[in-house]
Amino acid sequence: MVPPLRSWPCQRSLSRVLVPLLGLALSTAEALAATRPSLVNTRISTPFGSNGHTSSLDGRLFIGNVGEDHATTTTTWRARVFRPEAVTYDAEGKPSFSSAFSTGKTLQVKNGENALAFCFLNPAQPYTLSSGVAVYQPFIFDSMMFNGPNRFRRRTADVRVSQPFTVQAEIASFTTGALEELKTVSGAPIMGIEPTMTSDGRLLLFQGGPLNNGTIDYLMYSYNPTPCAATGWSEPRPLSMMFNDPNPGLKRYPMAWQRMKAATGEDFGDTVAGGNLIRAAYPWVDHEGRNVLYAAVGFTGAAGGRREAMSLIGADTGWIAHHIDGSLNTDRQDIAHLFYSGPMWNFEQERTPSQNFPPGSSNETRYLPVTKTHDVLSLFGSNTADYNEVDLGELLNPFQMLFLPMNEMVTRAGTYDLTRTPDSAGRFYTGTLVGTAQISEKNDVTQPPSGSLWEPHGKGKALVVSGGGAATVNLTDSSSAIPGVGAFVRGFTVQLAIRPDAAINQGCTGNPYRYLLAKPGGLDLIYEANGAVHMSFVINGQRVRLGFSQPLPKGVWTHLAYTWDGVTGQFGEYINGKATGRALPTAPGSFRLGTGTLSIGAGPNLDTQSCPANGEGSFKGYIDEVRFFTNARSNRSICLTTHGADCKEAAIQEEPTGGQFVMNQQHPSCNGLSTLGSQACAVSMHRVCAQRGADDALSSATNFYETLQQVIGNRPPISLLGVPASATSTEVGVACAPIQHQSLGVTFEELARSHAGCTDDRVSMSSDCTAAAHRWCQGLGWTTGMIFEMTSRPWVGCFNSGLIQDVARSQLGPVSNAGSLTSAESRLEVSKWCQARGYGAGVVQEVPSTTTAHVHCFQPAVTQSWKFVP
Repeated sequence: MVPPLRSWPCQRSLSRVLVPLLGLALSTAEALAATRPSLVNTRISTPFGSNGHTSSLDGRLFIGNVGEDHATTTTTWRARVFRPEAVTYDAEGKPSFSSAFSTGKTLQVKNGENALAFCFLNPAQPYTLSSGVAVYQPFIFDSMMFNGPNRFRRRTADVRVSQPFTVQAEIASFTTGALEELKTVSGAPIMGIEPTMTSDGRLLLFQGGPLNNGTIDYLMYSYNPTPCAATGWSEPRPLSMMFNDPNPGLKRYPMAWQRMKAATGEDFGDTVAGGNLIRAAYPWVDHEGRNVLYAAVGFTGAAGGRREAMSLIGADTGWIAHHIDGSLNTDRQDIAHLFYSGPMWNFEQERTPSQNFPPGSSNETRYLPVTKTHDVLSLFGSNTADYNEVDLGELLNPFQMLFLPMNEMVTRAGTYDLTRTPDSAGRFYTGTLVGTAQISEKNDVTQPPSGSLWEPHGKGKALVVSGGGAATVNLTDSSSAIPGVGAFVRGFTVQLAIRPDAAINQGCTGNPYRYLLAKPGGLDLIYEANGAVHMSFVINGQRVRLGFSQPLPKGVWTHLAYTWDGVTGQFGEYINGKATGRALPTAPGSFRLGTGTLSIGAGPNLDTQSCPANGEGSFKGYIDEVRFFTNARSNRSICLTTHGADCKEAAIQEEPTGGQFVMNQQHPSCNGLSTLGSQACAVSMHRVCAQRGADDALSSATNFYETLQQVIGNRPPISLLGVPASATSTEVGVACAPIQHQSLGVTFEELARSHAGCTDDRVSMSSDCTAAAHRWCQGLGWTTGMIFEMTSRPWVGCFNSGLIQDVARSQLGPVSNAGSLTSAESRLEVSKWCQARGYGAGVVQEVPSTTTAHVHCFQPAVTQSWKFVP
């Protein structure tokens, strides 16, 4: 019999355990973590500049174009070392790169070179060491950009770095070999400019034309099964046609899995003749071919070209063009944006030393990115001489119903539409500007007035409303199937940032309250005359008012969040990422917004009065980052998306609500017994263990201080994975992995080195990936490993098991004996086998033969039963 679901505050609450000890812990290891501000809205100058560049796979070698003589077709390339060891941080945690780039060495090449890309034959080892010198020997791909026909070539390169991996690292020598023109399988040249390549050396992306005739302005690709080869490339095709390319080798790249769409919801073209292809310039593809960064809009300045609206498209944007909102895109049409690249995860603080270059080195004190969320890209711009961070993790939350970043819409044709803002949640609930509302031209409106990174602020552009405008969203759902719109949900979260005008309501009489959000029959958020806000939800058909918040300051940014747990009826109010602790009503039940018009910045009837004495007025100021979720978010999740707020310490002390311990409230697809073998349930089990397991583990921990470090350290807090220990049709007993563990983000490229079958997201729960995680963890000194989370990469949890044995499948049970070791039923059989031997749960780690399984049994930190659905 599965025991009943326990309510959250059962034995010792997490806050009661943490409060006496946080001061001690935060004074040590957490002191470093506390100095990691959000940089997604902060552009940082660097001494690295050039007209186009490429960077090595380890992120330490840069080569850029620093001079061109068109008369002699001579280009000067400068090779420089990026020295993360020389990055410094100010008191707020902001990095400085003033000494991070070496002076370098120059080389003149004489064939019209411009943009270039590295290609490494062995991406796992981009350099060798010889007598204390790091030797890089990549191919360099480029095209004859000026005084030439835009034909791609390759050449060998030899770049040697003296005193590598130190603050004195410098280029010792830089030479290149002979040119070879690239040829397709038909012998034709590849014509285009601005090459970029995946780490495996097989996928080439570039700006070119759909007919491969030297024209440009389109995002193109070519594939070769032989890395870095000069011949054998596929005939170039537009990137939007990659999804229907019959070449099976392309399916190794996640960006090829689905058809690509514009932010408007329109498909990009799937044939050359049909048009509507992706117009783009200056692409940079990430190492695994998940996403590509590119300039999407034409630049109106003297430089001309497509040099505006840096955007991403690929698997981690839902194959939808995502116009980046943040520091990377500066004020509209102010400077030309071109040529960015990044080191991916190589300098992450959280990486284990075995993942680093050189192996065994630590990123603990010198790290990039600085922003502390799971999937942040570090990007260096050469023509802009800057460093920026872009958060990928905010895009694909399965509960995200609406996300209006309040920046400009980029159309399928590659132009700005300043009357609309995109829905980054991927549902295409586009915001349309009405009345006097505008999207800000400049980013300065979202900066903190004090300039401090630890003052709450917005991100990128913002909605500007002056008392007579709004952004409206037409919520449609013809089949009543979209959670939170036509379909009822058992949890909901509203997040937004606001900056009231300093003079709002000045000189006004009466009760001039104003709408921030209004959806008749669903919810409303009112800015009251005294500067407080007042949130209301319609629960079970009845309006539930939460009452006035504390008055908010004017002329500065405040982040607001409201959560509702339909299981317990509990509401939460958060200001700048911290729970206000205000007494709020309770209302268990169900909720939906309903179809119709959602208004942001005004009520259902647009009011243009400067002083609405009788209320129902329109807001004056700025609104940014409007996000709706169809679950009750945790305080920590809210904190991580509250830019500029120092809220982590408070967030980890906030007790989750009971509804957060329902499996489908952690991932909507973990909703029944048959789903227990899915990635969705692995995620759900991890997340309930990460919250509830922390409490129970701390309650019984024998090494309190060491256990506490797992909760609040720089690695994901208490990243316990979960394993099904027992189940009924309505509940699952989850065994949370031992409290002493290690969790880390890896890439499928790294995992595939341990098991070739662990290639990508689609097989993350396969026996191949379990074996890869097992071997990966063994290399770190642990016995057992499992993938417990998927973001833009897999996350592996490592721990030690007590019993390790090759077991005949027939002993495990009928489902395991039939060969389905990854199914829900087999996983339960394995745990039952381990329980019969005195352990709490177990997992299969390897498949030695068709008749045996390599089983690991362990004692969980805690085993708890939770419902699949409320």
